[in-house]
Amino acid sequence: MYINGQNWGLYPNVQQLNKDFYTEWFMSNNGTNWRADKPAGSPGNPGWGDGTAALNFLGNDTSLYKQYYQLKSTNSATPWNDLRNGCSRLNKPSLANVPTMLPDSMDVDRALWHLASETAFSDDDSYIFKGKMDYYVYYEPETHRITTIEYDGNSVMRTSALNWSPFYNETKVNYPLMNRLYAVPEWRQRYLAHLRTIISESFDTAVCNLFLNQNKAFIDSVVLNDPKKLYSYTAFNTENTALKTWMNNRKNYLMSNIEVNQTGPAISNVSFATNSVTWTYPTSADSVGVNATVTSGNGINKVTLFYATGIVGNFTSSLMYDDGMHGDASAADGIYGAYIPAQNNSQWVRYYIEAKAGNSYKTATYSPVGAEHDVYVYFVAPVLSSDTTITINEVMASNTNTAMDNAGEYDDWIELYNKSGNPVDISGYFITDDTLNLEKFELPQGTIINPNNYLILWADEDGSQGPLHLNFKLSSAGERVWLLNPNRELVDKVEFGQQITDQGYARVPNGTGNFVIQNPTFGYNNNLFSSVNENIIAPSIVNVFPNPANEFINIVTNQVSDLPVTIVNAIGQIKISLQGQPNYFVDTQSWQNGIYFIRYGENVVKIVVSH
Repeated sequence: MYINGQNWGLYPNVQQLNKDFYTEWFMSNNGTNWRADKPAGSPGNPGWGDGTAALNFLGNDTSLYKQYYQLKSTNSATPWNDLRNGCSRLNKPSLANVPTMLPDSMDVDRALWHLASETAFSDDDSYIFKGKMDYYVYYEPETHRITTIEYDGNSVMRTSALNWSPFYNETKVNYPLMNRLYAVPEWRQRYLAHLRTIISESFDTAVCNLFLNQNKAFIDSVVLNDPKKLYSYTAFNTENTALKTWMNNRKNYLMSNIEVNQTGPAISNVSFATNSVTWTYPTSADSVGVNATVTSGNGINKVTLFYATGIVGNFTSSLMYDDGMHGDASAADGIYGAYIPAQNNSQWVRYYIEAKAGNSYKTATYSPVGAEHDVYVYFVAPVLSSDTTITINEVMASNTNTAMDNAGEYDDWIELYNKSGNPVDISGYFITDDTLNLEKFELPQGTIINPNNYLILWADEDGSQGPLHLNFKLSSAGERVWLLNPNRELVDKVEFGQQITDQGYARVPNGTGNFVIQNPTFGYNNNLFSSVNENIIAPSIVNVFPNPANEFINIVTNQVSDLPVTIVNAIGQIKISLQGQPNYFVDTQSWQNGIYFIRYGENVVKIVVSH
């Protein structure tokens, strides 16, 4: 890092657990983010390990939680209720009821991965050691579950923590993630499977030594020449060797535990088939058969298929059989099979397989080994809607001065067009830029496009500016946009590559043709200009939306001249006169309910204002 041209040496660049982080790793950043942090010595804090900020249930009064958790961000009006409810479901039910009650409030598998990672690397600046600090809690609005996230992993791999038990602090009731989750046999074996995966992938000598050597070589000269180093270059070289020794010794210690050092079944040759054709995507009428070869030197207790729709959320389980009757070839051939029922069209389906050994522990393995965050997927083919009167007519992915929204901002926009002669109610339609999340934005009730008219949606990720402001933006480097009806049938779609600033990507001919990059025709016909001579003067055109109006109206013109835009009431009195801009935002909150007329050149548009 250089400050005013002076070399201050090597500094780490650490990602913050902010909205950018949640956008990258979750479906959205619209959830609630807390940091569990009650520093030792602060008022009301008897010290580390008392569990006050360890997801213990502190009572129904949400104010009791505010002194132990920092609210970093939220879009919820009652965020503390979500934290309290998660703590309640973790701590209050009997252990017999925890497996059925907790998964609706907590992402249990993600929590087990968190604990396995913290334990494997002996993080003494963490939940599992302090019981109250240096981890985050995130409430995911898409699943209504809380999940824990590691933070500040700068105190790992210390010699003093080399021999931490794989079940470190599990007997302490004020550490409920370990004390409660490990006590559920199913989850204990899942935790151990995740721990073995981390040991196998990260503690393998060939892998970790190569990783350490590569990183040391990458920064070696910078450390050597660091003018403000906090430790010597000799210590830097010594620590590289010390880390290799620690990794090897930690692996040996963990594998010396009898529960860790168990071998689960081997799962291979996983595949899915539709109508007996392997790797063929289904329609909404098709069930899907899943097969896997499972072998074990300890016998097989059971094999389970877990499946779920969408990209996040809990899984449903179904036993797999080797009986020749579940799409599994022949009986007793080591190939297990099960069926996933038919799912709705335009739907992603996730699945993974768990196999349990016939030993006393019922040792579990998974395929993929990273389940539930790393899974197999397939897509149920979209059904094309029989009604395609609404089209995606034009998009602009780089708007710097073409069209201004009601907040006075130049944002990305998407134009929908009703090419029929009747009004079309598109309430409940979905529009998305992400085929992993087809219901990303639902158009609000009362959204109607009049005959041969247009509707502008602002892709600015700012719903606070109005109901037609989407929760995503467009990329000028390339993007896709899908429009689906309430039955998730595909109404229209557009995919585009690199765009030109302030140029539209529009259907020509209007409403039906292929997309071309051309001068924008925001809110009106894309056939405005002649392909031979773009200097031909077009007739004056005006478009007004929403109509009926409540709080505001947008008036869009083709600005063919300095024609004024005049608004008059039902008895001909001029309400307002505008001139000099291609489009206008007019606040109608103070207007009386009734009919108004907007005049622009030879055009007259009738609007209704209704509060």
